[in-house]
Amino acid sequence: MFVTALWWLVGLFALSGAACFAAALHGSRLRNGDGRRGLRWLLILAGVWGFLQAGVLLAGEESTAVALYVLALIAGFATPFAWLYFASAYAGRDYHRRPGYRRAGIALYVAVVALKLTNPIHGHYFEASLRTEPVRRLVVEEGALYWASLAAAYLLSGVGFYLLYRLFKRSEGSSWTLAGVFAATGLAVVPNAVALADPSLLPQLSYEPLGVAVFAVGAVYLVEDTFLAVEQTTTRAFVERTAGAVLVLDTEGRLRDHNERAADLFPAIPDGEERIEEFAPGVAERYRTEAPALVDVDDAGRTRTYCVTSEPLAVGGAAFGWALLVQDVTAIERQREQLDRHEEQLRDMAGAIAHELRNSVAVADGHLAEAEDRLGEGEAAAAAESVDVARRRVARIGGVVEDLHTLARYARDVDESTFVDFEAAVTDAAAASEADVEVTVEGDGRIRAAPTRLKQLFKNAFEFAAFNEATAVTVTLTDDGFAVADDGRFTGDDGGELLFEYESAEPSAEAGMALPNVRALGRVEGWSVEPDRGYDAGVRYAVRGATVERDSGPEPAPGEDPAA
Repeated sequence: MFVTALWWLVGLFALSGAACFAAALHGSRLRNGDGRRGLRWLLILAGVWGFLQAGVLLAGEESTAVALYVLALIAGFATPFAWLYFASAYAGRDYHRRPGYRRAGIALYVAVVALKLTNPIHGHYFEASLRTEPVRRLVVEEGALYWASLAAAYLLSGVGFYLLYRLFKRSEGSSWTLAGVFAATGLAVVPNAVALADPSLLPQLSYEPLGVAVFAVGAVYLVEDTFLAVEQTTTRAFVERTAGAVLVLDTEGRLRDHNERAADLFPAIPDGEERIEEFAPGVAERYRTEAPALVDVDDAGRTRTYCVTSEPLAVGGAAFGWALLVQDVTAIERQREQLDRHEEQLRDMAGAIAHELRNSVAVADGHLAEAEDRLGEGEAAAAAESVDVARRRVARIGGVVEDLHTLARYARDVDESTFVDFEAAVTDAAAASEADVEVTVEGDGRIRAAPTRLKQLFKNAFEFAAFNEATAVTVTLTDDGFAVADDGRFTGDDGGELLFEYESAEPSAEAGMALPNVRALGRVEGWSVEPDRGYDAGVRYAVRGATVERDSGPEPAPGEDPAA
């Protein structure tokens, strides 16, 4: 009977080796390259281990049996490291790639192999002898070092099982069948225990290759689709280390996984919200398009822009979820908007230069020609008058160039936007302006802007008021910006939108570029500037789109528009 059992074991070990090699040759469709490599090396090592175990049972000489037994120990102790490599990659972790863990694993393996190879010297690993009764077999008495290395091997294997347990616990694609396939790798503990308790029943060998063979056949041939579905292709290492927020959703939009950055961008996630429609409604409307999309999200009263990139997750044509990468591109988007505004200003400035210089040169040329004719006719006084007009037009060209230089200087981002005290900004600009107007400030609070640019905007506003022959200018802080009103001769009806166009001559050609510069500087900040056509006591315009922090004060009357 023992002879029959022995031949059965030889056949099982040989069959396990063949199964492992066949599975390694067949390969796996795992999408994770590290997972494929780890699984292949696990199968190859287990196959070698199985054939060596069969060789130990068939060996006719003690020296041959012992040598094969030592080689089997060496191959067997390598399998926990291949198992850990595979389990880490399959579970979406990056432990197998960390240099510290790799160096520690190599050092441990080399140390244990050295103890195995030097056993004839120290004799603390095992003692073996070939017996012939009742059948020829190698009888092994394990030493302390053997049990220590066995404990280390099972401990390392246990770590791999823990990683898989965590994966199965949170995966909806797992099944009891697949769990059983993985558990088969640990069933060798049963024959190992029987051989240890009663060597007359089973030889004292390592039976782990049999369990790995069951796992190989099951994972590669029987439950491969489930095996693939559970795989975490978007590795946890990527999820945790990426600079953006990573969201993994099921097909119904429920959150299945996320990283810390996602919890930062969407505070409702830590509060327990699972549906994307609840914690990120803007993203929910766009992610199924499978194309990168920009989404504006309200963040405590401020608008932030997120770039959402999505990818459907599917196995064998069956979709099981979505992977989303959400990146905060607010700063980049604001810079792009500023570049767009700068390009628009450059076009406006080019038109302004052409318009102003063309008109001024034409006027100056005409008056100089007239002066030449008057001189030929002996009318010196009339000629001098024409020359004086031409000189003023040339001087106007200098003013235009200076205005454009000022705009180009302050239209750049010369300093960072910050909250500026509104009243202080207005009074500072009034003090620096040459305009002889009385400036009144209404409203207390702060406005977010670049201080030097805001100052220049107000200076241009006061310059136009002076041209408009105003005696007083009122600057009023509103909920989303401010309004400027003067008591001059022209009103909004005298030009409307053309008051703010560079190439217009409204309300007259002498108005210059003060109001167009106001709009241009406001656009750099992201504001809009619109005239108030209903105001008939002068020119009034409202600047909107600014971020304002109002000081507490009296509430506006019912129905009253603060910016009206």
